[in-house]
Amino acid sequence: MEEQIQEYPMFHGPLQPGQPMQADPAFQTWSLQRARDNRRHAAELAQITQHHDLNPGGDAVHQLQAWALRQAREKHLHDSAIAQMRHV
Repeated sequence: MEEQIQEYPMFHGPLQPGQPMQADPAFQTWSLQRARDNRRHAAELAQITQHHDLNPGGDAVHQLQAWALRQAREKHLHDSAIAQMRHV
């Protein structure tokens, strides 16, 4: 009786009786890349949807305050530069 050799696309080479299955290197690379992409995507979602502060409005207030301070500083520098140019 002749032994049948089976081919599987995700495994490297034909399967011989008693031989352990070895995954194709291209499949291993794809699998590792997909797992890494899934972990990164999960981390991105966690950053967006979960936050250590239970009061999301509190962070917005501080961000607005920081933005207002930066804008005030930029306006002051702009006004000082214009005044200096007029004085010269």
